[in-house]
Amino acid sequence: MIDVQLKIENVEQLAAAMQQLPAAIGGGVDTATRLALQLVAGQLAGYPPPPPGTRYRRTNLLGQWWSAATPRMGYRAGAAGVAISGEIRNARPGIGYVQGEEQAEVHRGRWRTAQQIVDEMQAQIDALLQTAGERAVNAAARK
Repeated sequence: MIDVQLKIENVEQLAAAMQQLPAAIGGGVDTATRLALQLVAGQLAGYPPPPPGTRYRRTNLLGQWWSAATPRMGYRAGAAGVAISGEIRNARPGIGYVQGEEQAEVHRGRWRTAQQIVDEMQAQIDALLQTAGERAVNAAARK
C-alpha cells in the first residue's frame, strides 16, 4: 500500500476548511492526490534493462497492470489536521515477488520495490499535496 499524508497545522485555518471540506477535497486536493498516485504508478510500470545475455521476451503485462490501477483515497480529520491517504494496488499474480517487500532474489538489485519508488518520490509527492492543500485551505478561508 502506498500512503501519503498532508497536514494542515493552523487550527484556525483547519476550522474554516472543515466547513468547506467536501468542496475543497472534491477539487484541488483530490486531483493532486490522484495525480501523485498516477505519478507513482507510472514509475512502478517502468522496467529495468534486461539482464545481460538473457533470451527471455518480456510480456510487459506487469506495467500494463500498474497503468490500469485505480487510486483509492480516504480522508480523516482531527485536531492535528486533515490526513489524506491514497492507495494504488496491482492485482497481477506474483507482483510481490517482483516489486513487493517479498521480492525474489532474482529481482533484487534490478527491480525497485514499490516502497523504494515511493521513498524516492516522497519529496515530489509532498510538494504537490502541500501546494494543493494550501490552495484548498485558502479558498475555504475566503468563503
